[in-house]
Amino acid sequence: MDVVAPFDISVQDPKPDLRELHFSFTADFQKMSVAERLEALSAYVKSLVKQAETLIDPESQRGIITVIQITEEIFPHIQSDSLPLHEVLIVEIGGAAEGSSLNELLDNKVLN
Repeated sequence: MDVVAPFDISVQDPKPDLRELHFSFTADFQKMSVAERLEALSAYVKSLVKQAETLIDPESQRGIITVIQITEEIFPHIQSDSLPLHEVLIVEIGGAAEGSSLNELLDNKVLN
């Protein structure tokens, strides 16, 4: 069975010491029930773990592990249906990262 990614990922490097990962949830994922979304995310993580185990290149492994970690971080927010799936989730990585945590944003500590 082929596992379909629940989101598209694009990478941007706006500064030399900053990388942004942009996660855009697919239309199909957005249409799913919460239970279906959780099942899709779990299957996606399992497929990424298998893929990471077969890689020899440390950079590729690190990239997949980063996506796994981010997916696991958003899992409870998908479960509680508190993450707006129509929004692009931007994760900043690097020394110049200045963003707020996902928990802060969802608890309305930053957004009002």
